[in-house]
Formats: sequence, C-alpha cells, structure tokens
Amino acid sequence: MSRRFLAQLALLLALLIFIRCSWGADNILKPANDVKSWRFEQHEDGKGKISVDGDAIVFEITNVDGTEWHVQAFQPPLDLKDGKEYTLTFKAKADEAREVGVQAGIDEEDWHMIGLDEKAELGKDWKDFKYTFTANDVKANKNRIGFVLGGAKGKVWVKDLVLKAG
Repeated sequence: MSRRFLAQLALLLALLIFIRCSWGADNILKPANDVKSWRFEQHEDGKGKISVDGDAIVFEITNVDGTEWHVQAFQPPLDLKDGKEYTLTFKAKADEAREVGVQAGIDEEDWHMIGLDEKAELGKDWKDFKYTFTANDVKANKNRIGFVLGGAKGKVWVKDLVLKAG
C-alpha cells in the first residue's frame, strides 16, 4: 500500500472517530445498555427484572397489580432547564404488542411531569420513537426520563436512547 493511501485512510478513520464522539457528546443520558444507568423501581405487587441484551436494556415485567407505575425505570438525576426544548429518541420493541409510558418528571415528591407524558405503542419489531417537549416546572439536578412499564407482563427492549437539547 502506498503512503498516500495509508495517510488518506488514517484521515478518514480520524474523521469517523470525531463524528462518532461528537454525535454522542451532547446526549444528556447515560448509556441505555448499562444496568447502572437506570433506577428500576418495583412497588407493592409490581415485579420485574432488568438486564442487558447486546446494545439494548431489557425490562422484564413478571407481575402486575393494576397500577402501571408500580414497575418503572428512570435515568436520574438530570439537570434540565425550564423553558428549554428537548428531543428524546430511542428504539424499542416488546415480546408482545403493548404500550409503555414515556415520561419526563421531577425526581422527588410530588413526582410531577415536566413536559413529556406519552404512550409508546410497541410491537415485536424494533420501532423508532421521537418526542420533542419543552421542559417546565423543573427542579435543578432533580429530573428524570424513563418508562412506566407495569401495565402488562412481558419483556421490553430499549436501545439508542438519546436526549438532546433542541
């Protein structure tokens, strides 16, 4: 191989690394496929497990009790800004068709929503989701993004979870 070709290849590789690092640098969230990134909550008779499957996090709901938030998973603490627009994107699927709550809220008593409270319809195939919201009534360093999972038993996979300003 010629030196010119190797130099061009090295430049291309450096550019790809820069683009990859720049793309992920403004993601406010921690890696989705790391159990330590999540607070997995089980309340009363709502039960489940959290695990990793390749590049996805897996939430397995093993028991439900009629209250959806009795199994939920969130990434706290987030320092979101009042009046600022955010965009949340991710891919998700489930072992059976179901819906899950997608929420942004404060991470302390009274747990109010701060601009995002939607339902995502999941199926057996990966589906892209995108939600844009304006944060309001936030608490400094006391906000969270996540999923309300306790509506039905089964597995939910989530990957490529990104929260960006704008």
